[in-house]
Amino acid sequence: MSVTDLPERLLQRAAHAVLADPSKTWTCTNGDVIQIVAAGLVNPHEGPDFLDTALLYEGTVLIGDAEFHRRSSDWHQHAHAADNRYSTLLLHIVAINDDEPEAARWTLVIPPEELRSALRNLKNNTLNSDVAVNELQHFALLRLLRLTAEAQTTIDRLGLDASLRALAISWLDRLSKKRHRPVDDAVVDSIRSGMTNSNFCSLIHAFPAIPGEEVLSAIERTEHSRVGLEGHSMRRELFLNAVLPTLCAMARQDQRIVLLQWFWGAKSIHPYAVISRRFPDQRQDYVWQQQGLLEYMRYHGRRISSCGEAIRAYGIARTVEFLDAEYAR
Repeated sequence: MSVTDLPERLLQRAAHAVLADPSKTWTCTNGDVIQIVAAGLVNPHEGPDFLDTALLYEGTVLIGDAEFHRRSSDWHQHAHAADNRYSTLLLHIVAINDDEPEAARWTLVIPPEELRSALRNLKNNTLNSDVAVNELQHFALLRLLRLTAEAQTTIDRLGLDASLRALAISWLDRLSKKRHRPVDDAVVDSIRSGMTNSNFCSLIHAFPAIPGEEVLSAIERTEHSRVGLEGHSMRRELFLNAVLPTLCAMARQDQRIVLLQWFWGAKSIHPYAVISRRFPDQRQDYVWQQQGLLEYMRYHGRRISSCGEAIRAYGIARTVEFLDAEYAR
Protein backbone atom coordinates (compact mmCIF):
# COMPACT_ATOMS: atom_id res chain seq x y z
CA MET A 1 0.00 0.00 0.00
CA SER A 2 1.25 3.46 -0.90
CA VAL A 3 1.73 5.96 1.92
CA THR A 4 -0.69 8.27 0.12
CA ASP A 5 -3.46 5.69 0.63
CA LEU A 6 -3.39 6.29 4.39
CA PRO A 7 -6.07 8.47 6.03
CA GLU A 8 -5.54 12.16 5.31
CA ARG A 9 -5.64 13.12 8.99
CA LEU A 10 -2.73 10.79 9.66
CA LEU A 11 -0.80 12.19 6.69
CA GLN A 12 -1.57 15.68 7.95
CA ARG A 13 0.19 14.90 11.23
CA ALA A 14 3.15 13.52 9.32
CA ALA A 15 3.32 16.61 7.09
CA HIS A 16 3.24 18.85 10.15
CA ALA A 17 6.14 16.89 11.66
CA VAL A 18 8.16 17.18 8.42
CA LEU A 19 7.64 20.95 8.30
CA ALA A 20 8.62 21.37 11.96
CA ASP A 21 12.33 21.48 11.05
CA PRO A 22 12.97 25.23 10.60
CA SER A 23 16.52 24.76 9.33
CA LYS A 24 15.28 23.13 6.11
CA THR A 25 14.56 25.00 2.88
CA TRP A 26 11.93 24.02 0.30
CA THR A 27 11.64 24.72 -3.41
CA CYS A 28 7.99 25.25 -4.31
CA THR A 29 6.33 24.28 -7.58
CA ASN A 30 6.78 27.82 -8.95
CA GLY A 31 10.53 27.75 -8.23
CA ASP A 32 10.44 29.99 -5.15
CA VAL A 33 12.60 28.89 -2.21
CA ILE A 34 10.99 29.21 1.21
CA GLN A 35 11.85 28.24 4.77
CA ILE A 36 9.16 27.15 7.23
CA VAL A 37 10.11 28.80 10.50
CA ALA A 38 6.96 27.63 12.31
CA ALA A 39 4.64 24.91 11.03
CA GLY A 40 1.58 26.49 12.63
CA LEU A 41 -1.11 25.32 15.00
CA VAL A 42 -3.04 22.21 13.96
CA ASN A 43 -6.68 23.17 13.40
CA PRO A 44 -9.10 20.42 14.59
CA HIS A 45 -12.11 22.33 13.22
CA GLU A 46 -13.33 23.25 9.74
CA GLY A 47 -11.03 25.42 7.66
CA PRO A 48 -7.30 25.33 6.88
CA ASP A 49 -5.36 22.50 8.53
CA PHE A 50 -2.57 24.67 9.98
CA LEU A 51 -3.15 28.15 11.41
CA ASP A 52 -0.56 30.91 11.77
CA THR A 53 2.12 29.11 9.78
CA ALA A 54 5.22 31.31 9.53
CA LEU A 55 7.56 31.11 6.57
CA LEU A 56 10.56 33.03 5.31
CA TYR A 57 10.69 34.24 1.72
CA GLU A 58 13.33 36.65 0.41
CA GLY A 59 14.00 38.14 3.84
CA THR A 60 10.35 38.58 4.80
CA VAL A 61 8.55 36.50 7.40
CA LEU A 62 4.98 35.79 6.25
CA ILE A 63 2.32 34.46 8.62
CA GLY A 64 -0.77 32.77 7.23
CA ASP A 65 -2.65 29.50 7.00
CA ALA A 66 -1.75 26.24 5.26
CA GLU A 67 -3.73 23.30 3.92
CA PHE A 68 -2.58 19.71 3.39
CA HIS A 69 -3.91 17.31 0.74
CA ARG A 70 -2.74 13.97 -0.60
CA ARG A 71 -2.98 15.38 -4.12
CA SER A 72 -3.15 18.96 -5.30
CA SER A 73 -6.33 18.11 -7.27
CA ASP A 74 -8.09 17.44 -3.93
CA TRP A 75 -8.33 21.22 -3.58
CA HIS A 76 -11.05 21.27 -6.24
CA GLN A 77 -12.63 17.99 -5.18
CA HIS A 78 -13.11 19.36 -1.65
CA ALA A 79 -14.61 22.59 -3.08
CA HIS A 80 -12.17 24.80 -1.17
CA ALA A 81 -11.98 27.35 -3.99
CA ALA A 82 -15.51 28.55 -3.18
CA ASP A 83 -14.95 28.56 0.60
CA ASN A 84 -14.09 31.98 2.08
CA ARG A 85 -12.17 30.35 4.92
CA TYR A 86 -9.45 29.51 2.40
CA SER A 87 -9.37 32.86 0.61
CA THR A 88 -6.11 34.00 2.24
CA LEU A 89 -4.34 30.63 2.19
CA LEU A 90 -0.58 31.06 2.09
CA LEU A 91 0.63 27.52 1.55
CA HIS A 92 -0.77 24.37 -0.08
CA ILE A 93 1.08 21.23 1.06
CA VAL A 94 0.70 18.08 -1.03
CA ALA A 95 2.23 14.64 -1.42
CA ILE A 96 1.47 14.41 -5.14
CA ASN A 97 1.26 17.38 -7.48
CA ASP A 98 -1.23 16.33 -10.15
CA ASP A 99 -2.95 19.62 -10.94
CA GLU A 100 -1.56 22.77 -12.56
CA PRO A 101 -3.70 25.55 -10.99
CA GLU A 102 -2.20 26.98 -7.80
CA ALA A 103 -4.55 26.94 -4.80
CA ALA A 104 -2.35 29.25 -2.73
CA ARG A 105 0.60 31.55 -3.21
CA TRP A 106 2.90 28.55 -2.83
CA THR A 107 2.47 24.82 -3.37
CA LEU A 108 4.98 22.67 -1.51
CA VAL A 109 5.39 18.99 -2.38
CA ILE A 110 6.56 16.66 0.42
CA PRO A 111 7.99 13.45 -1.06
CA PRO A 112 6.05 10.34 0.12
CA GLU A 113 9.24 8.85 1.58
CA GLU A 114 9.56 11.84 3.94
CA LEU A 115 5.97 11.36 5.07
CA ARG A 116 6.67 7.66 5.62
CA SER A 117 9.71 8.48 7.74
CA ALA A 118 7.74 11.03 9.76
CA LEU A 119 4.97 8.50 10.40
CA ARG A 120 7.55 6.02 11.65
CA ASN A 121 8.95 8.63 14.04
CA LEU A 122 5.49 9.57 15.26
CA LYS A 123 4.83 5.92 16.03
CA ASN A 124 8.12 5.34 17.84
CA ASN A 125 8.40 8.61 19.75
CA THR A 126 6.22 9.72 22.61
CA LEU A 127 6.30 13.44 23.23
CA ASN A 128 6.54 14.37 26.90
CA SER A 129 6.83 18.12 26.85
CA ASP A 130 4.87 21.04 28.23
CA VAL A 131 5.28 23.00 24.99
CA ALA A 132 4.35 21.69 21.55
CA VAL A 133 6.89 22.15 18.77
CA ASN A 134 4.63 24.45 16.76
CA GLU A 135 4.06 26.77 19.73
CA LEU A 136 7.75 26.69 20.56
CA GLN A 137 8.65 27.82 17.04
CA HIS A 138 6.15 30.65 17.21
CA PHE A 139 7.54 31.87 20.51
CA ALA A 140 11.12 31.68 19.19
CA LEU A 141 10.12 33.88 16.26
CA LEU A 142 8.22 36.20 18.58
CA ARG A 143 11.28 36.65 20.80
CA LEU A 144 13.57 37.52 17.90
CA LEU A 145 11.07 40.02 16.52
CA ARG A 146 10.59 41.62 19.92
CA LEU A 147 14.32 41.99 20.55
CA THR A 148 14.81 43.37 17.05
CA ALA A 149 12.12 46.00 17.56
CA GLU A 150 13.74 47.01 20.86
CA ALA A 151 17.13 47.26 19.16
CA GLN A 152 15.70 49.44 16.36
CA THR A 153 14.14 51.80 18.89
CA THR A 154 17.40 52.02 20.85
CA ILE A 155 19.46 52.66 17.70
CA ASP A 156 17.12 55.47 16.66
CA ARG A 157 17.48 57.04 20.09
CA LEU A 158 21.18 56.55 20.86
CA GLY A 159 23.04 55.65 17.65
CA LEU A 160 24.90 52.42 16.92
CA ASP A 161 27.73 52.37 19.46
CA ALA A 162 25.76 53.63 22.44
CA SER A 163 22.82 51.40 21.49
CA LEU A 164 24.95 48.25 21.39
CA ARG A 165 26.45 49.08 24.77
CA ALA A 166 23.02 49.86 26.24
CA LEU A 167 21.55 46.58 24.99
CA ALA A 168 24.51 44.65 26.40
CA ILE A 169 24.27 46.38 29.79
CA SER A 170 20.50 45.80 29.90
CA TRP A 171 21.05 42.09 29.32
CA LEU A 172 23.80 41.94 31.97
CA ASP A 173 21.50 43.62 34.47
CA ARG A 174 18.73 41.09 33.77
CA LEU A 175 21.21 38.24 34.00
CA SER A 176 22.51 39.40 37.37
CA LYS A 177 19.01 39.61 38.81
CA LYS A 178 17.96 36.14 37.65
CA ARG A 179 20.98 34.06 38.53
CA HIS A 180 21.18 32.24 41.84
CA ARG A 181 24.89 32.93 41.79
CA PRO A 182 25.80 36.51 40.82
CA VAL A 183 28.01 36.97 37.76
CA ASP A 184 31.58 37.86 38.65
CA ASP A 185 31.86 41.67 38.85
CA ALA A 186 35.16 41.60 36.98
CA VAL A 187 33.51 39.80 34.03
CA VAL A 188 30.60 42.25 33.98
CA ASP A 189 32.90 45.28 34.17
CA SER A 190 35.11 43.93 31.39
CA ILE A 191 32.11 43.57 29.07
CA ARG A 192 30.76 47.00 29.95
CA SER A 193 34.07 48.68 29.22
CA GLY A 194 35.05 46.51 26.26
CA MET A 195 31.84 46.41 24.23
CA THR A 196 32.38 49.51 22.12
CA ASN A 197 35.92 48.39 21.17
CA SER A 198 35.01 44.74 20.61
CA ASN A 199 34.83 42.73 17.41
CA PHE A 200 31.06 42.70 17.88
CA CYS A 201 31.05 46.47 17.51
CA SER A 202 33.39 46.24 14.53
CA LEU A 203 31.04 43.72 12.91
CA ILE A 204 28.11 46.08 13.30
CA HIS A 205 30.00 48.97 11.71
CA ALA A 206 31.21 46.77 8.85
CA PHE A 207 27.84 45.05 8.40
CA PRO A 208 26.37 47.35 5.70
CA ALA A 209 29.23 46.38 3.35
CA ILE A 210 29.18 42.63 4.05
CA PRO A 211 27.58 40.53 1.26
CA GLY A 212 24.83 38.18 2.40
CA GLU A 213 26.86 35.08 1.57
CA GLU A 214 29.65 36.23 3.93
CA VAL A 215 27.45 36.99 6.96
CA LEU A 216 27.76 33.53 8.55
CA SER A 217 31.56 33.50 8.40
CA ALA A 218 31.66 37.04 9.84
CA ILE A 219 29.46 35.93 12.76
CA GLU A 220 31.63 32.88 13.38
CA ARG A 221 34.81 34.98 13.51
CA THR A 222 33.41 37.49 15.96
CA GLU A 223 31.85 34.83 18.19
CA HIS A 224 35.31 33.41 18.82
CA SER A 225 36.77 36.75 19.85
CA ARG A 226 36.41 37.89 23.47
CA VAL A 227 34.78 41.15 24.50
CA GLY A 228 36.27 41.00 27.98
CA LEU A 229 36.77 38.16 30.45
CA GLU A 230 33.68 36.17 29.47
CA GLY A 231 33.64 32.60 28.21
CA HIS A 232 32.14 31.28 24.99
CA SER A 233 28.71 30.58 26.54
CA MET A 234 28.27 34.10 27.87
CA ARG A 235 29.51 35.55 24.59
CA ARG A 236 26.83 33.59 22.72
CA GLU A 237 24.18 35.04 25.05
CA LEU A 238 25.58 38.51 24.48
CA PHE A 239 25.32 37.92 20.75
CA LEU A 240 21.71 36.70 20.99
CA ASN A 241 20.49 39.51 23.22
CA ALA A 242 22.39 42.52 21.89
CA VAL A 243 24.26 41.87 18.65
CA LEU A 244 21.86 39.71 16.63
CA PRO A 245 18.86 42.01 17.21
CA THR A 246 21.01 44.98 16.16
CA LEU A 247 22.10 43.19 12.99
CA CYS A 248 18.49 42.25 12.19
CA ALA A 249 17.41 45.87 12.60
CA MET A 250 20.16 47.00 10.20
CA ALA A 251 20.01 44.17 7.68
CA ARG A 252 19.35 44.34 3.98
CA GLN A 253 17.13 41.69 2.46
CA ASP A 254 20.00 39.34 1.50
CA GLN A 255 21.59 39.70 4.93
CA ARG A 256 18.31 39.20 6.79
CA ILE A 257 17.77 35.85 5.09
CA VAL A 258 21.14 34.60 6.36
CA LEU A 259 20.57 35.96 9.87
CA LEU A 260 17.30 34.05 10.10
CA GLN A 261 18.96 30.93 8.73
CA TRP A 262 21.60 31.25 11.46
CA PHE A 263 18.89 31.63 14.11
CA TRP A 264 17.02 28.52 13.00
CA GLY A 265 20.09 26.40 12.32
CA ALA A 266 22.55 27.32 15.09
CA LYS A 267 23.34 24.58 17.61
CA SER A 268 23.15 25.56 21.27
CA ILE A 269 26.35 25.68 23.30
CA HIS A 270 24.95 24.46 26.61
CA PRO A 271 21.55 23.71 28.21
CA TYR A 272 19.88 26.47 30.23
CA ALA A 273 19.44 25.42 33.86
CA VAL A 274 16.20 27.37 34.20
CA ILE A 275 14.73 25.48 31.23
CA SER A 276 16.01 22.12 32.48
CA ARG A 277 14.22 22.71 35.79
CA ARG A 278 10.96 23.86 34.22
CA PHE A 279 10.98 21.52 31.19
CA PRO A 280 13.16 18.51 32.08
CA ASP A 281 12.05 16.55 28.98
CA GLN A 282 12.41 19.42 26.51
CA ARG A 283 15.31 19.23 24.04
CA GLN A 284 17.74 22.14 23.91
CA ASP A 285 19.79 21.17 20.87
CA TYR A 286 19.21 24.40 18.94
CA VAL A 287 19.25 28.09 19.75
CA TRP A 288 15.64 28.53 18.58
CA GLN A 289 14.43 25.87 21.03
CA GLN A 290 16.00 27.70 23.96
CA GLN A 291 14.84 31.11 22.79
CA GLY A 292 11.31 29.83 22.26
CA LEU A 293 11.13 28.38 25.75
CA LEU A 294 12.47 31.59 27.30
CA GLU A 295 9.76 33.58 25.52
CA TYR A 296 7.15 31.01 26.48
CA MET A 297 8.10 31.45 30.14
CA ARG A 298 7.96 35.21 29.70
CA TYR A 299 4.28 34.87 28.77
CA HIS A 300 3.45 32.01 31.09
CA GLY A 301 0.44 32.93 33.20
CA ARG A 302 -0.73 35.74 30.93
CA ARG A 303 -4.10 35.42 29.25
CA ILE A 304 -2.92 34.59 25.77
CA SER A 305 -4.79 31.64 24.33
CA SER A 306 -2.41 30.82 21.50
CA CYS A 307 0.87 31.78 19.91
CA GLY A 308 -1.05 33.30 17.03
CA GLU A 309 -2.73 35.65 19.51
CA ALA A 310 0.62 36.47 21.07
CA ILE A 311 2.10 37.28 17.67
CA ARG A 312 -0.84 39.47 16.74
CA ALA A 313 -0.47 41.27 20.07
CA TYR A 314 2.80 42.62 18.72
CA GLY A 315 1.11 44.01 15.61
CA ILE A 316 2.25 41.19 13.31
CA ALA A 317 -0.69 40.31 11.08
CA ARG A 318 0.08 38.62 7.79
CA THR A 319 3.44 40.06 6.84
CA VAL A 320 6.32 40.90 9.14
CA GLU A 321 9.46 42.70 8.05
CA PHE A 322 12.20 43.41 10.54
CA LEU A 323 12.65 46.96 9.28
CA ASP A 324 8.93 47.75 9.11
CA ALA A 325 8.49 51.12 10.76
CA GLU A 326 4.94 50.25 11.81
CA TYR A 327 6.22 47.26 13.79
CA ALA A 328 9.07 49.23 15.36
CA ARG A 329 6.58 51.81 16.57
